[in-house]
Amino acid sequence: MTPFLNKFTHVMSHQFSSPEPLLDVQHFSMSVVVQPTVQKQLIHDVSFTLARNEVVVLLGQSGSGKTVLSRSLTKLFPSNVPATFKGSVRFQGKEILTLDENGLRPLRRTDIRYIFQEPAQALNPVARIREQLNHSRGDGASGDELLLDVLEKVGLPHGREILELYPHQLSIGMAQRVLIGMAILPHPRVVIADEPTSAVDPPLRYQLLELLDSIQRAEGMSMILITHDLDEAKMFGSRVIVLYDGRVIESAERATFFTHPLHPYSRLLVESAPAVNETPRSFTDRDSKLMTGKKTMSGCRFHERCPIAEERCSRQEPALERADKLHEVRCFYWK
Repeated sequence: MTPFLNKFTHVMSHQFSSPEPLLDVQHFSMSVVVQPTVQKQLIHDVSFTLARNEVVVLLGQSGSGKTVLSRSLTKLFPSNVPATFKGSVRFQGKEILTLDENGLRPLRRTDIRYIFQEPAQALNPVARIREQLNHSRGDGASGDELLLDVLEKVGLPHGREILELYPHQLSIGMAQRVLIGMAILPHPRVVIADEPTSAVDPPLRYQLLELLDSIQRAEGMSMILITHDLDEAKMFGSRVIVLYDGRVIESAERATFFTHPLHPYSRLLVESAPAVNETPRSFTDRDSKLMTGKKTMSGCRFHERCPIAEERCSRQEPALERADKLHEVRCFYWK
């Protein structure tokens, strides 16, 4: 690991500072209606907490349910998507799932903000950056002083010039910094960063992650980082939550997860991590063992790909079991 990454790993470690969670998700499930009488469940009985000033990493390959889960927390879906929710999602003690759209709007506008992964899709192509930042500020005020300040925070010092530009006039890295600025502008309590560096090259990726870390610490925000990249998960946050087919299959402190993974899927992921000087890779090309096999609808969702599966695994889904105080795993044979 390079000296920069050693430094980065050190500064990206966070421990939660309060026993009372800021965000408390308990037995949460989400389904969508695919036919008039048929629902497809996408998120299955997920529970986790996010403390004040904590950073949690949601880790999983494409299609594992990371983005669906994160958007479900504030019911952030188009009106034409008939979604149903079960369980509880509490923010500062207040239940989110019982809120209607009028109640959700201020929550999304100021308290829980998102950084999306594709600037080209997240930014309005026909609006100047000034207009888009003003729309995100949340206080209804106008004027450039606050906008210039936030652009400076995200590493864009020539703010007055940038305010006049349209998204297509920005590089990908600059556009991603604008998205980060839009997210932090109203001083939210929680930022959900959905693969915020997937569109940029590795050197810039680490710069953006370090930027997010410094802003998170300076602003005192809590953060959920969504990623499919093990290298990012190794560097960021205090805890790792692994999703597979819409389920939490392992949850542990970051150091514990990478030194002592318990679920067979987690072990394969950690073992397939690249060597020190190898180019970082995503889940999709790390290990063919993870991507082969037909997805099943019964038993453990990983059993057809699992190297230690027994007959029981094909007919019964394991519960999420506590291995120790801060480590949970969904497997019959983790011991």
